[in-house]
Amino acid sequence: MAKKRKLSEIRKKVENGSAVVLTVQELIDQISEGKKVKFEDVDIVTTATKGLMSGIMGIFSFRLSPPKTLRKFTEVDINGIPAFPGPCPNEYLGIVDLIIYGTTQSRTKDNYCGGSLFREIAEGKPIEILAKSAEGETIEKVMDLEDMQFAKLAGTRQAIKNYNAMINCETYNVNTIFSCLPFSPNKTEITFSGCGALNPFQNDPEFESFGVGSPVLVNGNIGHLMGPGTRNYIEKPNMMTIAPFKGMKPEYMGAFKTSYGLEPICSLALPIPILNENIFNNIIKSDKLVKLTILSLVGREKVGEITYGDVWKNNFFMRFNPDACKNCEECKAIDKCPTNAFIIKEGMISAIDRSRCFNCGNCTHLCPEAFELDLKTIEFEGKDIPIVLRQSDRYGAIKLAEQLKSMILKGEFPLKKPISKLQFAKEVK
Repeated sequence: MAKKRKLSEIRKKVENGSAVVLTVQELIDQISEGKKVKFEDVDIVTTATKGLMSGIMGIFSFRLSPPKTLRKFTEVDINGIPAFPGPCPNEYLGIVDLIIYGTTQSRTKDNYCGGSLFREIAEGKPIEILAKSAEGETIEKVMDLEDMQFAKLAGTRQAIKNYNAMINCETYNVNTIFSCLPFSPNKTEITFSGCGALNPFQNDPEFESFGVGSPVLVNGNIGHLMGPGTRNYIEKPNMMTIAPFKGMKPEYMGAFKTSYGLEPICSLALPIPILNENIFNNIIKSDKLVKLTILSLVGREKVGEITYGDVWKNNFFMRFNPDACKNCEECKAIDKCPTNAFIIKEGMISAIDRSRCFNCGNCTHLCPEAFELDLKTIEFEGKDIPIVLRQSDRYGAIKLAEQLKSMILKGEFPLKKPISKLQFAKEVK
């Protein structure tokens, strides 16, 4: 008979302190060390991913003027980023409802997009609002998160199960969201995205443990899974989520500078209660079991296939040696960190702001003397091709999975049944 346990039984074990909760990384490490983990040995596995997620937006509502003074606001900029006011007219209320996309670039601040703004809002920093009413009157106001009646982050396409590696098969450099520097031609370098075996969809491919209404961690704060995201199908699922900005941790957010503009960073974590043997058997035990397709950058044709075991192997954390910078005449990396994580003193990199570091490897690629990170090389068409950039932060994802584990054990994260099962199309349209 197949082994099963009820969610209520797991909740009781959490309450009395006997529940066994492991992150996927802990499970992978135990098995790689030779430990035989059985269904009875674990109650919950926590999964997570941290990466570039272009499909996010901030939804806000706040007061800009006293009631009865202006009909409505037709144009609104926040820190120079154009917003979309509406759809609620809020006629003569002085309140505006608006949406800001994570990818929208600021018109007044260099290297600043919606992702940058979302991090600053979570940090509690003041933001500058410039609004225009239907009558043509201009309102300027400074506020922070505490002044907002409503502030939530929504995602339209998150935690994609199957990310890709990219290679430039053309004979010329290409500026693209898949590289920090212009992508070198002639199949000479590779970049990739995805946290591999940590991804929630990899670990529950039949969506038995989570679904519509399931609690999730979004940037370290409790939110909810709304349903399937855009542009997905059964082989490439993703999700929509929503969560309050208040309580989010800035280290899981921000913006990432690519050679084709800024992309927002977002992080998600989900628990997988081990309710039956099928769920347990589907839990990913190794990155080698997760395929990673190599695509041609221009055209996106499949040109090869590897696994996440080829790119991830305890190489999660970038180390910095400041002594290597002391005698450097011209720094190759100082202005090329995609998340502005370098702390500069007297014209040199003196330290790393770990709350911003994405462990992407761009600095290691530029200056291996000062930055240490094993980016790996991939055998492709008989040649060893170096990986020069990672657009997912496995180290950050592991931290978020550990946070979720801690919250569950402390009774701070609700374990609830989904309202309904996730439904995906069989193929892409």
